[in-house]
Amino acid sequence: MAVALLLLSAALLEAQSSPSERPSLAVAVASRDLSADDFNDPVWQTAPVARDLFQQEPEEGRPATLSTECRVLATPRALLFRFVMQEPVAELVAHELRRDADLSNDDRIAIVLDTYHDRRNAYFFATNPNGAREDGLVTEEGDPSLDWDTVWDVRVRRTPQGWDVLFRIPYTALNFPGGGEVWGFNFSRILRRRNETVRWTGWKRPFALSKISLAGELIGIPAMPTRRLRSFVPFAAGAVDRRQDPTDTDLRGKAGFDFRYGLSSSTEGDLTANTDFAETEADTQQFNFGRTSLLFPEKRLFFLQRSQIFAFGSSSTTLPFFSRQIGLKSVDETLPIPESVIVPIDAGLKMTGRLGRTDFGALAVQTRDALGEPRTDFFVGRVKQDLGHASYVGALFTDIERATDDSLIKYSRTFGADAGVSLTPEWRATGFYARSQNPRVTGETAAWDLSLSYNGEYANGRIERGNIGSNFDPEMGFVSQNGIHSTFVDLELTPRPHALDLKNLSFETFYSFKYNEDSSLNEREYQYTFRAEWQSGAYSDDDIVDTFDENLTEPLELTDTVTIPVGLYHFVRHQIAFGTDPTRSLAFQANFNFGGYYGGHRNRYVGRLFFKPNEHIALSVIDDYNVVRLPQGNFNLSLVSARVDWNPTVRVLSSVIVQSDNVDRLTGVQAIVRWLINPATDAFFVYDRQVGRGFERPGTRVTVKFRKTLDL
Repeated sequence: MAVALLLLSAALLEAQSSPSERPSLAVAVASRDLSADDFNDPVWQTAPVARDLFQQEPEEGRPATLSTECRVLATPRALLFRFVMQEPVAELVAHELRRDADLSNDDRIAIVLDTYHDRRNAYFFATNPNGAREDGLVTEEGDPSLDWDTVWDVRVRRTPQGWDVLFRIPYTALNFPGGGEVWGFNFSRILRRRNETVRWTGWKRPFALSKISLAGELIGIPAMPTRRLRSFVPFAAGAVDRRQDPTDTDLRGKAGFDFRYGLSSSTEGDLTANTDFAETEADTQQFNFGRTSLLFPEKRLFFLQRSQIFAFGSSSTTLPFFSRQIGLKSVDETLPIPESVIVPIDAGLKMTGRLGRTDFGALAVQTRDALGEPRTDFFVGRVKQDLGHASYVGALFTDIERATDDSLIKYSRTFGADAGVSLTPEWRATGFYARSQNPRVTGETAAWDLSLSYNGEYANGRIERGNIGSNFDPEMGFVSQNGIHSTFVDLELTPRPHALDLKNLSFETFYSFKYNEDSSLNEREYQYTFRAEWQSGAYSDDDIVDTFDENLTEPLELTDTVTIPVGLYHFVRHQIAFGTDPTRSLAFQANFNFGGYYGGHRNRYVGRLFFKPNEHIALSVIDDYNVVRLPQGNFNLSLVSARVDWNPTVRVLSSVIVQSDNVDRLTGVQAIVRWLINPATDAFFVYDRQVGRGFERPGTRVTVKFRKTLDL
């Protein structure tokens, strides 16, 4: 029934699937370089202008209510994008100063650059009236990954008519074929006080700015000088580390470097030696109430930079390559605040780029003989062939080689192939197949997944079928649950009534079926949900019914004293959730999830408070409180986290994060101060403290680190 409704929705909206003629903007050329402060240079008068923007929200297709002008200039060393935006001073909204903060609740101007014109991938740059910098990579038309950072500059000038922006993006920050081509280009503006989003092209409501296949074109790009990317990034760090059980204090010093070398305008290599990740932000605490493994994201800079090329699989099922498996050894994965010890990385080499229509990436890392782990070499290789029309085929290979005489753990390899096909702007099909190879494991060692999705203005849907073998073991990857055959069907209808200042309503239902390899039931879930979203950003999200049938074939341990026994369980849950306007200085979100749980009850209360009195200070407090009542025992779990950000300027950024859990009695405190001395130089002060019986060795570490980027 859901599939039939989905196909009917697609047929009704077929007329909206064909993109209109793509707009284009010519690039003006300057013979000398300009800085990001050169708003008034006369050369801007020679640049063609794009000014026809159309609303995505609230009135799709209508002209923007305020004017926006865009001009692009190519200098010998950089591309410059200048925006002149009309807006009454009283309407300006700008809360953020942090780099890579979510600027969607501020006034924002954002651009995407598809330098290879493959209509799938792009660079993303954005800022707000405070001049906060946001940059990332768009991969396969997904949301921008803000993990990628590069050296670029932006300046904002407020005027009586509104605000002006000048982006300066050096050629060394981009990979591109060499100049003289046509690039994909689009830009979008948020007028937060008016709840208005406008875009140059691709402004249909179902599509984000990252829908690169609908972007316009940047033409007249000159043949650029050969990119000479040679950046050397040395660092020096010192730390005082005091631990308990037993008590000792260590003074530690460390120095190393990263080196980036541009082999061509489209290919670069990154070398790291004696790598350090002291400034990495702490993981967000989680508690596992189910059987699937928890995924804690990668946050280390070397692995995040240009990591999108290595993306393969799905975090909901399996990631055959997951870089967090390199250089980190988990002590106890069951803790809400995961405790991992660092396995020192001696060196790492990464190469990414594009040859013709082929994207490729290779990563090689060697870790030291430490913490009971032998010296280990990690390698991953990835290729993706552009098929045109926002489609690709690709392959993945990973290899772990350990310096040990134990033949059962000497190596581990994974092979895989995947594809993504864009049938229309709304319809997309994806799939992958992977197989692991380990000396000690035989049997069901493969995993595969096929998915067909539809993303339209009034309907969204997805059909997915997958399998993860019981012995599929990619040691350099992540697996949510082994030995599972799964089917997932989802349908969402999104009418847009013109009443009560509503942005849209949502009626969603999904059915999820998981079976064990012997065809017995593992889990069955079906859910009916109603949502309402207002133009202001306020929302309501209510699960009318969420029904589970669970077959536990192994006991499920929740705490040291509460374990759910093997058996068949049927229970029903419900949810009421709402959130206020996120653009206000004070915002609140609440979630009440309640109902049955494995023969008992579990009520979950989540409250989130956000306070931003101005652009310099932000406070958030979250309490995730669970009341669990089971025949095997009762417990109350409270996961509390608080964060304070104080950013006096865009160059001095600080944050304090406190997390605690009452069951395992863990408390983690982290304070980070980052001083961006200039776009190429920064210093860090990091304070980390772990308290509680759940940590193997609680203690305190204070680190000071200095890092500088030198262009050679």
